Amino acid sequence: MHLYLSSFLISIIFWLWIIRKYDRFEREPLQTVLFVFIAGGLISIVPAGIFNLLFGDFINVQIDPAYPVDSGMGKLLILHGFVGLNEEFWKAAATVFLIRKMKSFNEPADALVYAMTVAFGFSVFENIEYSLKFGFYTFFVRQFNAVPLHIGLAAIWGIGIAKAKFSSQDNYLVTLAPYVLLAAFIHAIYNLSVTQIISPVLSLLLPSVIAILLIRFAIRKIKRYAEEGPFSKMLICQNCHNPNSPDARLCQKCGKELYGEKLKVNPFITGGDDSK
Repeated sequence: MHLYLSSFLISIIFWLWIIRKYDRFEREPLQTVLFVFIAGGLISIVPAGIFNLLFGDFINVQIDPAYPVDSGMGKLLILHGFVGLNEEFWKAAATVFLIRKMKSFNEPADALVYAMTVAFGFSVFENIEYSLKFGFYTFFVRQFNAVPLHIGLAAIWGIGIAKAKFSSQDNYLVTLAPYVLLAAFIHAIYNLSVTQIISPVLSLLLPSVIAILLIRFAIRKIKRYAEEGPFSKMLICQNCHNPNSPDARLCQKCGKELYGEKLKVNPFITGGDDSK
């Protein structure tokens, strides 16, 4: 029990640190992040869990890591697709509900920070449920795949929230839809890889790879949006991306010559390309 509680606290501290770390220039207040973490997790996990169970009952498929063999692949595909869409929708909806009027939501990077924080809260409450139901082993395994999965997927629709706020005049529903659908599709692929791959090694390895790639994507996006945001007053080295003081001639980290160009304002306001 002590190991479980220690791991639980370490996980919360680690992931909240990671989420906030790369928002360098105008970091979100810790108390606000903690509020969004708890409130967003609760607001999203409750309806998502209810609708998952109701849909499983509707198509007569049990919502369980070990699905019955006779459920049929067609039903399982439908269930996984619904679960992915259902969970990503409620996480995104909770994020928009909580932050759209916040004064601290004042740059594109904030959308990703808060989106990932809500998704992390969701994953924490989900992990508590799974641990109580299936044991501590499940908790430790999910720390390395399910938790980063939820956080990484949130970065996808977090981009949609940023665009809705800064370039689409608060048109969240239309702007967010394709991003939520993409996240839901990846979520469904992840769920299938966990439950339908027979090999224990592959069923553990593939979901972890998906989760790691999503976390890498999320970190790159937060760094980019922070660097291109309106609060960036520093020179960013194009070689190592280290922030340097405005009067620096050489990068303080790698020593590469700096040419003095300031970063542009965020791409949503200037209409820049978001494909990087």
